[in-house]
Amino acid sequence: MHWRYCELLAGAVANLATVSMGCSIAWPSPVLLKLTDGDLKDNPFDVVLTDRDKAWMDGALAIGGLCGPLVARWIALRKGRRIALLLSAVPYIVAWLLCMIVGSVSLLIVARAVAGFAGGYVLLAVTLYIGEIASDRYRGALGCFIQIGTTLGILYVYCIGPFVSYLALQALCCAIPILFGTLFLYMPETPHFLVERGLYQRAGESLMFLRGARSLDEVQPEVDELRQYIIQREPGDRAGGISHLWQLVTSRPNRRALIITLGLVMFQQATGIDSILANSELLFAKANSALDPVHSTIVLGAIQFASSCATPFVIDGRTGRRPILLGSSVGMTLALATLGTYFLLERHLASGSTTLDAINWMPLAALIVFVALYNGGYGPVAWALVMELFPHSVKPGGVTACVLATVLFDYAVLQLLAVLITAAGFDWAFWTLAAIGAAAFAFSWRLVFETRGLTLVAIQERLAGVKVVRL
Repeated sequence: MHWRYCELLAGAVANLATVSMGCSIAWPSPVLLKLTDGDLKDNPFDVVLTDRDKAWMDGALAIGGLCGPLVARWIALRKGRRIALLLSAVPYIVAWLLCMIVGSVSLLIVARAVAGFAGGYVLLAVTLYIGEIASDRYRGALGCFIQIGTTLGILYVYCIGPFVSYLALQALCCAIPILFGTLFLYMPETPHFLVERGLYQRAGESLMFLRGARSLDEVQPEVDELRQYIIQREPGDRAGGISHLWQLVTSRPNRRALIITLGLVMFQQATGIDSILANSELLFAKANSALDPVHSTIVLGAIQFASSCATPFVIDGRTGRRPILLGSSVGMTLALATLGTYFLLERHLASGSTTLDAINWMPLAALIVFVALYNGGYGPVAWALVMELFPHSVKPGGVTACVLATVLFDYAVLQLLAVLITAAGFDWAFWTLAAIGAAAFAFSWRLVFETRGLTLVAIQERLAGVKVVRL
């Protein structure tokens, strides 16, 4: 195919896998309302889900999420990035089928563990694949595709979950990984992996597709550059073993890249985004929003999808990565503080008071601002930087560390918020998240540097402390 945007096509198809991840994140929002309904109208288990059951499901999701990236890394290093990502469809299909056929809450918890495994697996596999097919021209935009796919999956569940039965929702979610697996069969392996295995002809053919070239001569310089890079690497790097991981902490550029990326993904999850999205309907019901909880949640999902779609158009332009990170962290902090203020007023003002009725629009507005800035800023840009800060030789280990940190912090924040809400109320929970948003701004200001206009080699020189000239 002779089309200059083929790498964007490959990135879009690859990120259909993250649509399933978004479905899994949003799944509790409509489903928990069905499973906790005392009337048991749409509950296949004929028993109301308890808080203990929900806690077990959260724990199972986290445990599965920690195992997923380790398996994905092992397969990606030995069988290739394409095969690793293609196989991600299997655990998601299994997870949705289990949700359909299980007859007890215990087995539903197992299904959520499988979904967590699939989520961690996908996040690592798609990050490696995108990071190795992207050219310097579209590197930032392709890094944002993860967030676009995730928010599309969230919106998908928000739009259909409240209006279909429990079983129908699982079936509709199961269709997504099937579609991904079918389309991704036609996508190529990454050129880097093929060159690493000495398959130079296939690497050239892969680059011809990705760069829209008409002949091998057009992409031969890129193949030669990849080949020279791999020859110059230490022999131990190719195995991806202990020496591979050791370089993450002993090499100054790699260590600095690890600190920056770990900080970004930890602050990303510490904003409480997944907890808010998973419980959005319950949150809107608690806040007595001007719009009913179901439609408020749909508006929220649409806004976050639209904002995530806007980021690829500006991240490689004049705006760059760092200003987007700084601006979004400030905005998220203000939005979360506003939510904390609203719940403080709700606690101290009588229900039905004139003041409370006058500001019942505030929760929806503040959450819209929060998700718009997160999905247009910190969410996609953090993963774009994860893809480009690590050199190819240590990228599997670095990305694995980031995915594991994401899962751990996501679960830790989920538990922290549950404790804060029970002990101190929603107001203190959101003020805590606002404080974390302020810390994210300070971290980005102090440690994150601008990578727009820098080649991957120039980024490594900057991490090593060498001054470089921007293109």
